[in-house]
Amino acid sequence: MPVQLLLGLVGFCPFVRSYPLGPELMERLVASPWPADEVLVRELSFGPIAIAQQFQAERLPLVRAVLVAATDRGLPDRTVSCRRWLGGALDAQAVQQRMFEAVTGVVSLDNLLVIGAHFGIWPPELLTVEVQLADANVGAFVMSELDAGHLDRTAVVGEQPLSAELVPMVKRIAELARSAVLDGAEALPELQPLYATDLAPPPPFCHTRDAGPGLAKTRH
Repeated sequence: MPVQLLLGLVGFCPFVRSYPLGPELMERLVASPWPADEVLVRELSFGPIAIAQQFQAERLPLVRAVLVAATDRGLPDRTVSCRRWLGGALDAQAVQQRMFEAVTGVVSLDNLLVIGAHFGIWPPELLTVEVQLADANVGAFVMSELDAGHLDRTAVVGEQPLSAELVPMVKRIAELARSAVLDGAEALPELQPLYATDLAPPPPFCHTRDAGPGLAKTRH
């Protein structure tokens, strides 16, 4: 049977184990027993436009996709929630803003949702499993760890252990993702709708940092 179900990690980093969407979560998801040839587990931590082009080229007969990501929805820190993408119309300028941010290298679930919808790559059922983190992408997480002095510059890349308080959260994300992939929306009783108008708009500027910790610049 051809692949019909997709599980994608947005924001996965193979070098930062202490990040919730790092190797620990990927290992749990890959090791989960999946129906043979029906489920594709894929890392989607690169440009949304390239992802859309890849999906268009592959033409996978997907009936359901589940995207797992760290986001900032204004919830209590480390809250795990599930949503169903219902889309909705966005004006051309709003879509263009997402594309501009995407081509600068920002890995963002919201950008991927909007750009994927614009290019028509999503299957009829698209679900998200999200963990609330103030640092919703790997780059921001690493820089904040450096700024706070939690890790030295040589320790960030490598096998940093997953902290004990994150283990239950990672396990919960993996369990919800598995249920969402195999059983869809019906398996998620607290599922919330997610419309394009619910997404935080991309910033009108780009943030860059100096080599020195704690220093940030804003470039318009």
